[in-house]
Amino acid sequence: MKFIVRVIFIALLITSILFSSELNRLEKEIKKLYRDVSPSIVSIHFGSKKDSDFVGTGVVIDGKGHIVTIKRFLSDYNIWVETDKGEKLDAELLGVDSETGVAVIKVKKSLKPVKFCNPKDLAPGDLLFIVGNSFGLKNGISISVFSGRRDDDDFLQLGNSVLPGNSGAGVFNSNGKLAGIVSFTLGTSIFYGAPEIKSLLKKEFRIRVSPKLEVSRGMDGPGVVLPQNRMMELANEIIKYGKIERGWLGVFIKDENGEIIVSDLVDDGPAEKCGIKKGDIIIKYNKKDVQDIRNFIETVKETKPGRKVQITVKRGKKEVNISVTIDKRPEENKLYKFKEIIPPLKFFYEKDELKQLKEEIEKLKKELEKQKKN
Repeated sequence: MKFIVRVIFIALLITSILFSSELNRLEKEIKKLYRDVSPSIVSIHFGSKKDSDFVGTGVVIDGKGHIVTIKRFLSDYNIWVETDKGEKLDAELLGVDSETGVAVIKVKKSLKPVKFCNPKDLAPGDLLFIVGNSFGLKNGISISVFSGRRDDDDFLQLGNSVLPGNSGAGVFNSNGKLAGIVSFTLGTSIFYGAPEIKSLLKKEFRIRVSPKLEVSRGMDGPGVVLPQNRMMELANEIIKYGKIERGWLGVFIKDENGEIIVSDLVDDGPAEKCGIKKGDIIIKYNKKDVQDIRNFIETVKETKPGRKVQITVKRGKKEVNISVTIDKRPEENKLYKFKEIIPPLKFFYEKDELKQLKEEIEKLKKELEKQKKN
């Protein structure tokens, strides 16, 4: 009996030593990863360097001073960055993609760029390391896991929430290579903590957080990451042209039983000018069958403004081919002021719905103000 007890004790001791050894090795590897990537992460501020407003985190993408971040309330005035060593550098805003929030700034100094991994190689359960600002703490590091890819635009989802200040933070794999940058956090319903209001808005609509929407309450959902390959596509276009231009057709569309139906048209927009009508069913774009509403929207956005395309619509029992000159897509704040709030399985709104949404949101704001006073 004593022999068995001794064997068990020795086995437990060896296991404990081996486990401790593995933890020490893991700790050393994390510290090495942090030392390697930290010089490629900067804090972004605007205003006076003595009394500045903190904005977020940026990632150095090349040796020419280009830095990518996610623009929230980034002012175009007096932007500067702080490196991991505390050096403060003036920066210039080169451009912003209004849809994804990706912004590129430039400093007049060569900083260490990140190395990139292929996001497609990530598998659920892989460890990821987030390096960025956390409540003003410069280049803080946190650990997450890769949960999977979201259907919308191939965003990557983390296994836990991210901290304030992590907008634009680098997300690295275990080899210290960049998988993407933190884009936003999935939140709870916009009615979190709000009084009970029975309305179309409350019953049917839920929040979809976009780069332009900030909600202070209920933002406890998982972090969402923009893959580095998509980030670099946008960054390179901003560096080259100073902006991102997307195609625009000028239609309000809805999906009914798998058919893409034109529910309304923008006055004097490309679609109205070329003769597309309300009630038309879009079946082909440039002689290719339209797969679904999401695919159609992305195809139009990827079409260069000024290009002529052929759109085939079903009008009654006839198929009509219409030549359309794709226009430049307006800025997001002009195109859909309430894009952040989207009905289930719906991507565009009819005009009367927008009006109703606006009225309901105004009511909600007033109720929340009353609640704060009480």
